[in-house]
Amino acid sequence: MNWEAIGAIGELIGAIAVIITLLYVGRQIHQANAQTQAMSRYSLIEALGEINLLIAGSKQNASVMRRGLQNESLDPDESIQFFTMMGQFVNTSSVLFDLHNDGLLPDNQWVLFRKDIISLFREPGGHRFWNEVGRLGVHHEFRDAVDEVLASEESSYKVV
Repeated sequence: MNWEAIGAIGELIGAIAVIITLLYVGRQIHQANAQTQAMSRYSLIEALGEINLLIAGSKQNASVMRRGLQNESLDPDESIQFFTMMGQFVNTSSVLFDLHNDGLLPDNQWVLFRKDIISLFREPGGHRFWNEVGRLGVHHEFRDAVDEVLASEESSYKVV
């Protein structure tokens, strides 16, 4: 065997090693991306759970939410509570919308939040909040998507 043949075998072995390394790195990146997606989903579900617990954990908070959605009279402190709860829902939904558009939140999970949007913003007080406050503080893609969903005939559950 001459030096040229030995060099060619060395180059072949080196090329195979590079391919194996690239495949390994690609697999590691894929696993890291999947883990990041799962952590993002969990964080958002946790945030929504905190909102739900805040409302469900207190009769007073549930009353504020119900009366706010029905556009009943709220005192100034209750108005701030309703504004904050609805604002948190809008902010969280906007992030979920972005994650969905980026392919990080599957359709089957996004549809649940679409239903929440329909349910909350079709109530008189929710509709008022969206038009007077919510739509002003979000990016235009999310605003347009919510407006489109609300204008559709898509049904959802009744909150109150």
